[in-house]
Amino acid sequence: MKISYFSAVRKSVKIEITSKGEVRVFYPEKLDFLRVEEFVKSKEKWIKNKVFQATINLDKNQDIFDLKAILLLGKRVKIDFCEVKKPFLSENILFLPIEAKNDEALKKKYLKQFVTKFANEILPQATSFFAEKIGKCPSKISVSHQKSIWGSCNSKKEIRFNAKAVMLPKQLMEYVVIHELCHMKEMNHSKKFWQAVNGFCNANECRKLLKEYNFLINLF
Repeated sequence: MKISYFSAVRKSVKIEITSKGEVRVFYPEKLDFLRVEEFVKSKEKWIKNKVFQATINLDKNQDIFDLKAILLLGKRVKIDFCEVKKPFLSENILFLPIEAKNDEALKKKYLKQFVTKFANEILPQATSFFAEKIGKCPSKISVSHQKSIWGSCNSKKEIRFNAKAVMLPKQLMEYVVIHELCHMKEMNHSKKFWQAVNGFCNANECRKLLKEYNFLINLF
């Protein structure tokens, strides 16, 4: 198991397992390296478990990592190319401009463009549906490509969704919406907050399943 170490201006040691099963360790530049290695060794069982999970996930979703397919509401959609100016979905195929076929950066650009448009259509609808049931209406809804979270809600009752939430299975996308709307009742993760969420879905089950899709956040 290969481990990459990076010294940085930080206060503690951080172990990161990438979606491809790579192990990265970030540690304070003034910390003795032997202590860093001791810490990593103490987490060996946890690291191996996470790498194993990531490897399984990679094998299961290799076509998505290779950008040969994409998930839309949890369903696999094949990616193909043709003479078009912008991405369009036809049945179970997402067509991208032919110029992106051998250009990964351009391919990611078009996928991001399509997913953002799709999210701006789907997420406000889902939010409106559950807002009525929960009895809380956000002052603003925005969609972006956050790098580590599925959504957020601030004290101004503004909800921001990760566009890639529309790649999740419908049940999990709805959980993300419900989660943020319930923060309008409780701006924390207290017992009352989880009770509110559980009124509309099984929070524990959704949280567990959602971890399997975290690799999507940094896909493009």
